[in-house]
This record gives sequence, C-alpha cells and structure tokens, in this order.
Amino acid sequence: MIRPAGPAAGVHLSWAQAPASVQAWAARVGGGPPALVRDQRGGFSPGAVAVLECPRGSIFVKAVGAGLNPDSPDMHRREAAISIALPRAPLFPLLLDTYDDGDWVALAFEGVDGRPPTHPWDPAELEAATDALSQLHHLLTPSPVRAAVPATERLAGLFGGWGAMASSGAVPDTLDPWARGHLDALAALEERWPEALAGGTLLHSDVRSDNLLVTPDGVVFVDWPHACIGAPVFDVVAWAPSVVLEGGPEPEALLARHALSRDADLDAVAALVAAFSGFLVLSSLRLAPPGLPTLRAFQAAQGKVALRWLERLTGW
Repeated sequence: MIRPAGPAAGVHLSWAQAPASVQAWAARVGGGPPALVRDQRGGFSPGAVAVLECPRGSIFVKAVGAGLNPDSPDMHRREAAISIALPRAPLFPLLLDTYDDGDWVALAFEGVDGRPPTHPWDPAELEAATDALSQLHHLLTPSPVRAAVPATERLAGLFGGWGAMASSGAVPDTLDPWARGHLDALAALEERWPEALAGGTLLHSDVRSDNLLVTPDGVVFVDWPHACIGAPVFDVVAWAPSVVLEGGPEPEALLARHALSRDADLDAVAALVAAFSGFLVLSSLRLAPPGLPTLRAFQAAQGKVALRWLERLTGW
C-alpha cells in the first residue's frame, strides 16, 4: 500500500544568500528593493526561489549558480528560452527578465496570485488541473516554441534503465521482485518508447503539484526547463506516480480524466510507463546529485507506484 506523502520538495538556498549582484538585478526588475521576501518550498532546484514584493508589484525569482549544481544554470537558461516563447495565456507564467553572468543565472516572472494544490489532493482541484492540462495541450499543438527539441531527443539519455540493468548482469539486491522476474521483458517493452512518444505537442514533461499554482481563475503551469515535443499522454504518465504519492487516485483514473489521453493506446502507454519506471528505478539507485539530497528518495517512491501500474498494464 502506498502511503500519501507531501509534495516534492528539495533544499533551497534562501534569497538572502543569493549574490548581491543577483539581488540588485531583481530590485531593478521590481522597481526597487523588496519590502517583503517570501522564500518558497517545493521543487528540486538547489538555488534560491522566492517571491519578492517590490514597488512595481509581486515578482517570482529563481537563481542558481554552478557551485550549487553544475547542471542547474543550464536548466534555467533552457527555461528562459522556452518561457519567452510560450503564448500569452493564463496557463503560463510571464517571464519579465533574465540574469546571466556566466555562473549565476536568474529568472524573474510576474507574480501569480496562486498557491500550490491542496494535499492530499482535493478532487475538485485535481479535476481543474487535468482540465487545464488538456487545454494546455490543445493550445500547444502544434508546438509554437522553436527552441524545444523532440522528446525522443530530450529523453534519449535518460530512458533505457531496464535494458541497462539487464545487460550489466549486476541486478541490485534491492530491486523489486516483480521487476527482477521480468527484467528482460521490461527491457524489451521500454525499447518501444520512441514510437509511443511521437507527436507534435509541446509537453511540459515535468508536471507535478510543485509545478502547479491554483489561482482564482484556474491553474498555472510553472517551471518549463524540460519542455519538449511529443505525445500529450506522456505528461500524464510522468505526472501520475506523484499524484498517487500525494493522496490522489490511481494512474488509470488520472489518464481517464485527461481529454487527450483517455483513448490512448494502452500498448503505447505501457511502453511509456516502462521507460519512465526504468528511469526512476535506476536513477534512485545512484548517488544524489550535488545540492539535491531529497531527489533519489522521491524517485524511488515514484518508481514503486509506476511499477505497480505497469504490472496492471501488462498483466504479467
């Protein structure tokens, strides 16, 4: 039985610890020094994440340097390239400005009058989120963002976990018994993920409750560094395990609520769940990346949910 847990959360730097040059840039964006700073929780960036109440209004800032995690600045750069090209619509945050000194990268967004979803998941809020995801996929088909790459390119270096374990001959002692007994079959199934992921929609590809804001008018999808082009069902496949962990319904129910996924070919869904679960399980066995001490435990928990879903999908 999966016990509900809180939303994904890493360990952030406080805004007060961000470099003075970054703080001065944010003050210029906001029209002056902030009267109030609210450091934020949620997500896995090791950098500073805060809401600043400035003379020109509320701005949301995120800033990270290579010393915290060598990959994180490039993630912020990718997010900036995606965000500036997203349509002007209530579903998306508005990027105001970007800071980049070659080491530290920071983004400033217009403040959103919203909050994270309630946990455990409130059924009405989950319904609103899935409806909003359907709207998002309609709006982003075909992809309007030239900077986005195909999902098959974006995820090629991440997927293939079952095949890697099967070919290595060194199966971890902690591997789930069902997965151990079907390792070769899982490796064969996940090989079909590129075909299952083919499509022309701009995907968020990291939908989780910590990347959603519930507002009086709907839902806003934030944090876009992983955006890529593919089949809409993948956003639901990758979101579903965290929904279960946060007290929501099983993945099948989430899939049925999403307009573009409820009629998806279940063989394609199985291939995507196989690829995603292999990524989660293999990643969870590795050392934690710099500045991200909670990531592996979260991946392991999602992997358990994804495996139980895959067991039901395959009937093995």
